[in-house]
Amino acid sequence: AQSLNSDRMRIVYPDIATVQLTDSTGVVSEFLVDGPMIAVALAGSVVSPTYDVASPWTGRLISGFTSLARNLNAVEMNTTAQKGVIIMESRGRSLRVRDGLTTKVSDNLSKLPTVRLIADEVQRQSRQLLDSYTGVKLLPNVLTSIEGRLAMLLKSLVQQEIIVAYRNVKARVSADDPTVVEVEAAYSPVLPLRYIVITFTLRSSL
Repeated sequence: AQSLNSDRMRIVYPDIATVQLTDSTGVVSEFLVDGPMIAVALAGSVVSPTYDVASPWTGRLISGFTSLARNLNAVEMNTTAQKGVIIMESRGRSLRVRDGLTTKVSDNLSKLPTVRLIADEVQRQSRQLLDSYTGVKLLPNVLTSIEGRLAMLLKSLVQQEIIVAYRNVKARVSADDPTVVEVEAAYSPVLPLRYIVITFTLRSSL
């Protein structure tokens, strides 16, 4: 994980789980499957239309497995997660994402997989939205129109709870090439709630 050090690369652990399969006669058998099956199940959850790109990975339940065949204690889970590894844990007859992380844990934005998904989605929709402007006459009102349409897109993403806020939407003609328009904007992605810290004060009387 540390050698990968990428917000696009994720590693899932533990690397072995059990599944139950029923044959044509109704007999149920239990089998061991390795890490790629767990990783694919998580990937399937991520691309499911049930969730949007900002839906937290931490706490997500992954069905289809009976249990993990390799268990870690709390200290081992914490130590492994701190290196940039997604930790799974058994939760009933499902697996639960205990820590949803990328392999780049150097800062709070790069270590969250949803931040990269949100950034990719914002860029994808922005390119799709503004593609119709390429090939038009570059008149002064084009810059205003680009700014307005991009602002409307970002406002829509706020309403969809993909981003929290945006500002500084600005379009200008490039100083290096008068046929190029440069567009800038700043936004804050919706972040997941990963932990709750509770502090109690014990008193003899209040």
